[in-house]
Amino acid sequence: MKLDDLIPYDSEKGAGLLIKVGPHYIFQVSGEKHNILNGERFFSGIGGHVEASESFVEAAVREAIEEIGTEVELLNSEKTYYLKHTGQIIELSLYEEITPLMIYEMVHPGGTPKAGKLYYIVIFIAELKGDIGELNYWEVSALLGLKKEQIAEYVDKKVSIEKILEQGGVVLRGKISAGTKLFPLGTAAAFGKVIRFLSRRGEKI
Repeated sequence: MKLDDLIPYDSEKGAGLLIKVGPHYIFQVSGEKHNILNGERFFSGIGGHVEASESFVEAAVREAIEEIGTEVELLNSEKTYYLKHTGQIIELSLYEEITPLMIYEMVHPGGTPKAGKLYYIVIFIAELKGDIGELNYWEVSALLGLKKEQIAEYVDKKVSIEKILEQGGVVLRGKISAGTKLFPLGTAAAFGKVIRFLSRRGEKI
C-alpha cells in the first residue's frame, strides 16, 4: 500500500517531523502570527503544508530548514499508524522510499475558515544533521523539548509552561512567557495518541 492509495489527491496535505534529541522530542511553539487568546499557545511538530508538485519527503526536509535552520535526515519506520478522524488507529504496512511513522487526519476546529475539513499530515521520524539555527519568531516563538511521557499526558489538556518545566521539559530556543498555557496540535497530538494506544497494548514506540 502507498500513501497515494490512502490520501485523496486533491486534499489538504502536510508533513510533520518527530525529532529526538537526548530524552526529548522537539516541538515548535506557535509564533506571533497565530492569534491565540488568553495567554495560550499551541505546540506542534516541525513541519507544514505540502506545496504543489512537492512530495511529503521534500516538504518535510524543506520545512526543517525554514523553521529551525538545519537539515534533517528522515528515518524509516518499521510500522505506520493511521489515525482516523473518528479516533480509530490502524496499523499499516506501507511501501515508500521512506516510511512514515504516522498518518494523521486532523480536523480543522470550529470557528476557523476550514472548520470540519480534513488535513492529512504525514509524520516522519528524523534526526538533526546540524545545529539548530535562529528562529523566525513570527512563525515560531520557541522550541520545546518534551519527554515521551509528557507528550502522552498532554494529549487532551492545556498545561502551563511552569508545569512542563517541572516535569522535565526544556525550552531549547526562544522564550515562553510565564503563565503561558500550551496545548498540542497536529504532530504533537498524534504522537501522544499513538503512545497511549501502544501503552494500552503493552507495547512501546
